[in-house]
Amino acid sequence: MAKKPVTKIDPRKELSPYLNHEFNQQKNSRKSKAKISASLSSLQAERRRSLRRRLGLIMTISILAIAALGYYISPLANISTVKVVGTTDLPVKEIVKISKIKASDKVFDYLFQQKDLSQKLSRKYPEIQSAQVHLGHVNQLILQINERKTLGYLKDGDSYRKILDNGKLATKSVKWSQVDQDKPVFVGYSKSAPLKEDLKLFDSLPKTFKDQVKLLSGNTRRDSQVILVMKDGNVIIGNISTLKSKVKYYDTIKLKAGKNSLIDLEIGAFSRPLTSSEKNAYGLS
Repeated sequence: MAKKPVTKIDPRKELSPYLNHEFNQQKNSRKSKAKISASLSSLQAERRRSLRRRLGLIMTISILAIAALGYYISPLANISTVKVVGTTDLPVKEIVKISKIKASDKVFDYLFQQKDLSQKLSRKYPEIQSAQVHLGHVNQLILQINERKTLGYLKDGDSYRKILDNGKLATKSVKWSQVDQDKPVFVGYSKSAPLKEDLKLFDSLPKTFKDQVKLLSGNTRRDSQVILVMKDGNVIIGNISTLKSKVKYYDTIKLKAGKNSLIDLEIGAFSRPLTSSEKNAYGLS
């Protein structure tokens, strides 16, 4: 009987895949644990940094709040001086008096009451459009006055009052030396109704034409009539309803008419030289 061949098996070779698999698993497990440990360390470090930032922010805000509170309750926060800027015609002392700002008041109180302060001053002085409060030095209050635009001046006796862009008159009168020569002067207006009508008309005219007007006269024969004295020495007579549509012809007409002419645009369009009495009446002599 023949013997069967004997197969030799190397146990290490047979067990090698299993041993390698177990070794790799242990190796991967160690790597995984190392990664998890590194992630936890990074997360803890980030949390510590975030905590330090929050604590730093809280401490900064607390210090600033304490410093602000300390300043507010200290005498340094009391108003020492008030400086009024932005106006030349209005009385500074009167403005401060109307505003009711006192030396014992706190500077920051008025920084949050600007709207009320602005309304209070504009009710007293129509020429004030708004008022703003700024902090100057440590305890100096700067009161910035923003005045309304001036459309012209109303001759009031020997003085003049500003005509404001809202149609109202300024409270204070100024001398002729204080009048802006680029703005027209309204003379002979004893009633407010004709003044408002002529002012509305003037405001609607082209700027290039308005810049040439020196004076508007209320001494007219009819309420519908308007008289304009120009800076070039001519006088225009027109109708309130139609003058706006006719001023475009002025430059052409004045070239033919010459200086010191009366240009009538009320009905048609014609011109003639001014008489001596008319020159005197319109202040052109």
